[in-house]
Amino acid sequence: MDASLRQRICQLIAGIVITDEELDPREDAFVDRMLERFGLDKSERDVIFPLVDGEEAAATMRGLPREVQDEAFDLLVQAAVADGKVVPEEREYLGAIGMAIGMSEGEIERRIAKLLPAG
Repeated sequence: MDASLRQRICQLIAGIVITDEELDPREDAFVDRMLERFGLDKSERDVIFPLVDGEEAAATMRGLPREVQDEAFDLLVQAAVADGKVVPEEREYLGAIGMAIGMSEGEIERRIAKLLPAG
């Protein structure tokens, strides 16, 4: 995976954690872990934090190689549940992205439910 692709995935992740305009410390830590995982320096955080809405995110996701889309979607779900809840804005973001790559609403909800802590 090249640097540009890794950066785009991190931008999608940054986009979902700020959809509710609140960056929970657990979400912030998740972003740091993703930067490390993808070999991006934490000093480059500003590069991944341009505001990305659901429509832009869906277009970005469609532009990713098919073999990367599923992994990227799973990372987005993990980012959404990092603070223990999925707010409506995050669901909309996940819905737009999931549907853009051919997922049903049921599949999207199943993936969220699988990772969301019971409570």
